[in-house]
Amino acid sequence: MFRNAVLLMTLFLASLAWTGGAYAADPALANQWITYGQKLYAAQQYDQAIKAFSTAARANGSDPKAWSGLGNSLYAKKDYKNALTYYKYALQLDPKNAALATFVQRLEGAVAQNGAAPQSDPTTMGNQYYKAGQYDNAIVQYKTAVAANPNNAKAYQGLGNCYYAKQDKPDAVAAYKHALQADPSNTQQLKAFLARYSPADAQASGVQVASQPGDWTQPLWRSAILPGWGQFYNGERTKGWIIGGLTIAALLGTVTTYTIGDSARSAYRSAGAGTSQSTFDSDYNTWNTMATYNHVFCITFLALYIFNLVDAAKDAPATQAVGLLDDGTQPPLQLGLLDNNGTWGAKVRVLQF
Repeated sequence: MFRNAVLLMTLFLASLAWTGGAYAADPALANQWITYGQKLYAAQQYDQAIKAFSTAARANGSDPKAWSGLGNSLYAKKDYKNALTYYKYALQLDPKNAALATFVQRLEGAVAQNGAAPQSDPTTMGNQYYKAGQYDNAIVQYKTAVAANPNNAKAYQGLGNCYYAKQDKPDAVAAYKHALQADPSNTQQLKAFLARYSPADAQASGVQVASQPGDWTQPLWRSAILPGWGQFYNGERTKGWIIGGLTIAALLGTVTTYTIGDSARSAYRSAGAGTSQSTFDSDYNTWNTMATYNHVFCITFLALYIFNLVDAAKDAPATQAVGLLDDGTQPPLQLGLLDNNGTWGAKVRVLQF
């Protein structure tokens, strides 16, 4: 009964996708349901994920992620025939998706032969999806791989790369730690990366990596141009706002008090014999008061500016530490640390195992 219902829904959604239907496309709403469906899928709530992806497809039938999400959910439920139908819809909308095309071809052959899933290596499929930037599909394959073999270090590493690409730090760290546990002999560079990416998690795992001196010139010249910019470069945004704000405020105070005081001094010196005593006194007092404030603001600005430079250079992060993760049979995965607006992460150049 469930399969019949799915097929009916397929026909209905397909009619909306290709004829325009009664609803106008709403990409924003579709994206919300796709995100929700992906969370449900990750929690292995496949029936609820199917409903979410179906709603996304109804909101925007031209979004291949909605259809591939339906395919993934049905595939996880071992409903390979209907999963294939949805994968084909996704492929029609995204014909350049080579990884999906290969998978559809294999699944189509397997379904035609015996209705079972294709006997392909999910880690390899995950790698293909990852290189194509299809991170959600890659995650599906990597999870399939680790479910079949909990000691599959390569799949865990690929899973971590996907989560990192999706800026999901907790899941990325968890996957990388699983990779370390599964294969501690071939992950020295991954240990180094984890030590920088998440020092607390690395320390909890017993990973100790010597820190590399930072390039202090990068934050220094930034803070010299704009106070606080160097702290932002170092990833210390709150400190950057405070130091930058106080330094600029002191500079504005210096300029303002000088301007007001200089105007009062000019007025005092240019006053004629007919000027009242109160006017003389007012101009002189303003000149004298602004001169005192100007000295305070100027000294404060200089102190803050120097502190801004020293602090930025002192807290400079490491600029680069590159390592290779190689299993000895394929071109290696190259990971490097790079600056990403103050956040350190993995730079994945090649993902081949």
